[in-house]
Amino acid sequence: MKKILVSAVLFFTVTAGYCSVAPVTELIDTPAHSILDYGGYEMQFRMFAGGGVLSKLNFGIFKSLNLGVGWEISNLIGVGNVVVAPPSLQLKFNIYAGDAKWPGFSIGYDGQGYFYDETSAEFMQKGKGVYAVIGKELFLPDLNFNAGVNVNDFKESRLIGFVNSSVIVIDDTLMFMIECDNIGKGDMTRLNSGLKLWITESFNIDFAMRNLTSSDETRYGCERIFRINYQGKF
Repeated sequence: MKKILVSAVLFFTVTAGYCSVAPVTELIDTPAHSILDYGGYEMQFRMFAGGGVLSKLNFGIFKSLNLGVGWEISNLIGVGNVVVAPPSLQLKFNIYAGDAKWPGFSIGYDGQGYFYDETSAEFMQKGKGVYAVIGKELFLPDLNFNAGVNVNDFKESRLIGFVNSSVIVIDDTLMFMIECDNIGKGDMTRLNSGLKLWITESFNIDFAMRNLTSSDETRYGCERIFRINYQGKF
């Protein structure tokens, strides 16, 4: 056990000192303005309540454009019938990368929701739909803020807001994340928070809590999730 602990400490020390981490394109449920580089790709595997797994695969197909797909499978682990949601499209276009004076700006579409219901053939928690997001580093180095609006119900055409922030706690190793989603939808507004840990330059894992202000299990209040992320380049 002592050898394992010493090895782990040495590993993370080396990683912190020599790893240059990959860009963060989204926090927990909300996007950042940044995108994958041209020729880059990202794979995500998110484990959520009820033994479900949400997989995402995104590509930097052009310098300013990312294209991807998401696929949710509920009850994959545990008991009960496995529920397979239809694949969802993700598209993100970076209009302006940002500079020392002006924030970055992106627009996109994300059809990936959460907790697919076979009876209604809809996600119980809708995806972003069409969205716009701006983001910038403010006040302190590695303290980033993003804010945006989205429309995910085209029958109502109602604007919904989201904000998020992240800060590097340990250089190239640990990041703290917090976000507020579904702003303007009353008790459906969600406060989420979590940690991102980089194991290598390309590989990181997230531990997060969703809907922190609710204990209502029927609305998946205070849900714990675990996500594995890997970024590479062709």
